[in-house]
Amino acid sequence: MTMRMRFKPGLWAVIAAIVGWLQPGVSWGQEKVTLRLDWVNSGYHAIWYYGIDKGIFKSEGVDLEVLEGRGSATTAQTVANGSVMFGTADGGASISLISQGLPLKIVAGYLRQSPVAIIFPKKNNWKSFADMKGARIGFSPGGTSPLFNAMLKSTGLEGNVQVINVEGNAKPAALLEGRVDCIESFDFLQVPLFEANGLAVSTFPYAQAGINVPGLSLVTANSMIEKNPALVRKMVGLMVKTIDAARRDPEGAIDSLMKRAPALKREIVTPVLKLSFNLLDPDWSKGRPPGWMSPAVIEKSQDILLQYGGIKEKRPIEVYFTNQFVSGT
Repeated sequence: MTMRMRFKPGLWAVIAAIVGWLQPGVSWGQEKVTLRLDWVNSGYHAIWYYGIDKGIFKSEGVDLEVLEGRGSATTAQTVANGSVMFGTADGGASISLISQGLPLKIVAGYLRQSPVAIIFPKKNNWKSFADMKGARIGFSPGGTSPLFNAMLKSTGLEGNVQVINVEGNAKPAALLEGRVDCIESFDFLQVPLFEANGLAVSTFPYAQAGINVPGLSLVTANSMIEKNPALVRKMVGLMVKTIDAARRDPEGAIDSLMKRAPALKREIVTPVLKLSFNLLDPDWSKGRPPGWMSPAVIEKSQDILLQYGGIKEKRPIEVYFTNQFVSGT
């Protein structure tokens, strides 16, 4: 005689859940989160992939998907319109776009010291920005445009240089091949590349021209802050954790990057990552927790952008950033 076991409908749901939990590859309680980078994969992006591989994000219920970017301005816009949930974008570019009404906010500092600089061969023998008059500058319109314009005006180079529009990933080749005399980029990103290719370079950081604004920042839409502040707080904390983990194990972080981008050259992206760590803790952040942004720096950044055309009107600095999600503030 065949015996049939009869279960209440609710019990079937419990059994199904248990079976699903036992299946490999099934994640329970994981919230899908998307993050767009400021640019295509490079050494300084390794932290995010390392955090994924080490289970740092998963441990707090975050199933993180990292997407490559095509410039800070594009990243900021796609975050603001809800195409992605978070992004890393240049602080100056973010402030400029927010001033124009983009519903975005800086929620934590990432590389808090700006790395934007003019990079040129040492053989140019330039000693100051003034020596650049008549030079051909390789420039990629987008994220750092307001800062670039501010630099030209503050140094007297506006109208005295030739700006050559070059795709971001093609700028190194343009300089190596002599098609431009210098390029604008992140110094920590490009110096190892040129050294690996046998070109000795020097840099003029924008800070030397008085253009000193926050570097890469973690940004999200105002709507995300309103609807899911708990997730914003979690992502800020996870960013800090994964940066700290990568600082302790940069080689492991590069392993994670190379899994996603095997065509990259390890001997270049490793020093890029290590040099980026120098930008995490500027002087003004001493005594403050990781991720904290200085109101005074934001105020000064707005003044710089206002003076040089990056923004048109002054706004309360709380429009641009918040420290409310940074642990320890």
